[in-house]
Amino acid sequence: MNRCKKIAILVCALLTALNVTACGQEKGDEVVNTDESPTRQQESSVQTVEGSDLEIKENETANADESSENQQESGIQIDESTNLETEELLDLFVNGSISAISSEDSTSAFYITELDMDSGEWDSYSIGERADLDNDGENELIICGPYGGIYLDARDNKVYEFAVGEGDALVLSYVVYNGSTWIMHSNRMNTGYEAYHMEKFEGADNLVAEMNFYEELVDDNVEGKEKYTLNGTEIPYDEYFELCSKIFATEVTTTK
Repeated sequence: MNRCKKIAILVCALLTALNVTACGQEKGDEVVNTDESPTRQQESSVQTVEGSDLEIKENETANADESSENQQESGIQIDESTNLETEELLDLFVNGSISAISSEDSTSAFYITELDMDSGEWDSYSIGERADLDNDGENELIICGPYGGIYLDARDNKVYEFAVGEGDALVLSYVVYNGSTWIMHSNRMNTGYEAYHMEKFEGADNLVAEMNFYEELVDDNVEGKEKYTLNGTEIPYDEYFELCSKIFATEVTTTK
């Protein structure tokens, strides 16, 4: 009898142990599943954020393209049968409605919005005066800026870049000499050497006269050894001084 009781107790103990082990495995499975759930949520969240960022970038790109297209489309097209006055054309350029054709490449043009206007930096531009720079009775527009800025001419329902400053060796300005307006480029960048090139126009596309004059120090070690030249011919100092006095007395600088 006692032996039967012992066997029964051992069987019960074994079953209990098996039940405890099974419960432990189930609980362990539940813990693993619980740990996997936040990971899956995190992966889902990352995918959602990446998707949102991609959509934002696509929208920004689309908006930028649309803005560029709108800016290009904002320029008005002038009817060829309509003849606008010079001042009207210049006003349209200043307002950003039409572009100006480059003097170096007739297939290239620029809007005033492409220039750094009135920022206060040394290389920024500002609207200057209007003056007859090509002696045709019509005003040109001066955009003051680095190296003398840009001069613009309006004709044939378009605005053209007439003259431009192109660095320290080609600083743009204009003068009145012998009753006419001349465009002048100056090179004063080197000590002991100054050179000037002047052009007279009768209409922006009609160059009628040019003038070149310069002074240079022939020998750096000998004082008073300067050379003065007008249109390729050496001239005495007194003649050169008189010429420069007349020209520079009327020079209008347009750097700012």
